[in-house]
Amino acid sequence: MALLKEIETLARLHADGTLTQTEFAAAKAAILAEIPEAEEPAGPRDALPRLLIRCLLPPVLLGGLVYGFGIPGMLSLTLGVTVLAAIVVAQFRATA
Repeated sequence: MALLKEIETLARLHADGTLTQTEFAAAKAAILAEIPEAEEPAGPRDALPRLLIRCLLPPVLLGGLVYGFGIPGMLSLTLGVTVLAAIVVAQFRATA
């Protein structure tokens, strides 16, 4: 938030004529240079669809199977969400 205020202050000084275009550009570049670069995720980009399939497919199949046996829909949904939570926790523990 402090960086935003600094840039706003620079913009105000530039608009008032206190800073020239060159001074404004240099000061803004110095402020933006302080912001660390974001790092790329560790895994490949195609890992997300595989993770979603591994996490979502079992609960959907299990919930649908249980619903097919005549178990009420809400109970089937609860079972599916519980299985999903267990899979997500297991995936989190595997990556942490």
